Order: sequence, then C-alpha cells, then structure tokens
Amino acid sequence: MDQDSGLLRVNLVGSLGPGDRLLVLLHGFGADENDLAPVVQHIDPDGRFTSVCFRAPIDLMPFGAAWYERNNEGVVNAQTFKSSAIAIDATIDAVCATGGFDRAEMVLLGFSQGCAMALAVTLWKETSVRPAALACLSGMLQEIPDFEYDFTTLPATFIQHGAQDPMVDVERGRHIRDVLVAAGHLPDFSEYPMGHEISAASLFDLRDWLATI
Repeated sequence: MDQDSGLLRVNLVGSLGPGDRLLVLLHGFGADENDLAPVVQHIDPDGRFTSVCFRAPIDLMPFGAAWYERNNEGVVNAQTFKSSAIAIDATIDAVCATGGFDRAEMVLLGFSQGCAMALAVTLWKETSVRPAALACLSGMLQEIPDFEYDFTTLPATFIQHGAQDPMVDVERGRHIRDVLVAAGHLPDFSEYPMGHEISAASLFDLRDWLATI
C-alpha cells in the first residue's frame, strides 16, 4: 500500500491456517514492518489469523521508522501522533476491505511506540469500530493535546512489561493498567524479569491469551 495514498506500507506475514481473522502488529521506534513478523508463528501457531505488520510513516536515518516525533524532553509532537493514528486507522480499513476481514474481530498488537499507537487507535473517541482485543507490549499511554480517549468500553486487553526495561520504565506499563482499572475495566497485566524486549515467557503468555480471543 502506498504512503502517497495516505496508507502505510504493509508487510503481509500471512497465516499458518485459514486465517479468517486479522492480526495487526505495530513495531517500536527505530524498527520497521519486518521486526515483529517472526513473532507471529509463535503466538498464532494454529493460523487463526492473517497477520500484517505496518511500517511507521516517519523514516529514520540510517534505517528504521517512527510513529511520532518528540523533543529532547520527551514531549510528543501532537501533529505526527494524530497523523499516524489516522494512517493506521485508514490502513486497517483498507486491509479489511481487501481481505474481507471483519474489523470488529481484529486483534491489534503494539510494541513500545507501537503500543502507544495501538492504544490510540483503539481508544480514540473518533474510532468507530474497536478491535476484539488489544495487546500492549512494553509501551505507554501518551496524553496528547486535542486527542481525546474514550474509556467507556474496552476490548480484551493484555499488558506486558519488563521489570528491568531501561527504555520504557515499567511504571509506564503500570500506568496503562491503572488508567484502565480506574475506568472500570480489568485488563490482563503481567511483568517479566526482562528489559525492553519480548521474552520466551511473555511470548508464551501472549500465545495463550490470544487463543482465548
């Protein structure tokens, strides 16, 4: 899919089975649309999903991409954040239309910055159809001016974070949980003795969780 059309580059990972539901994976800062592809065979061994990885729209040097810009103090550029949310939303619609998928049956997974975007697209008040489930890996909930979240309803949600994460402090993962709990929801939440990564233990837990969706 062409970025000139407002749609993101898509890596079609495919499926090990019938793949009649959609799984969308959003990579972290500095990675690309190939980064999370190897995860798919481990979390969906029965091929229930057709999996696609999107590439973030902001190219970095010398390689990789980002979903939004931020300054040295970590303040997120609201325009780039919202622009990426719109592009993800549109690309999901395009993939669903092309593949005949039901967006309401989709699962959205994001790692690090990709987690922030998965939360944004799922919980943005402008989103008309929410996914069936949301996986938040080693990420954060970004509070952006003029970007309003709606916590009224929440899909099945699994939050994972490394207790020794040197890049995104574990408190940011706990904050996602606490905000959702305060809104009256009960997301699944697990911490692991790992850094900014996906470990074998977190991968197996993600597989088991996804099997219930």
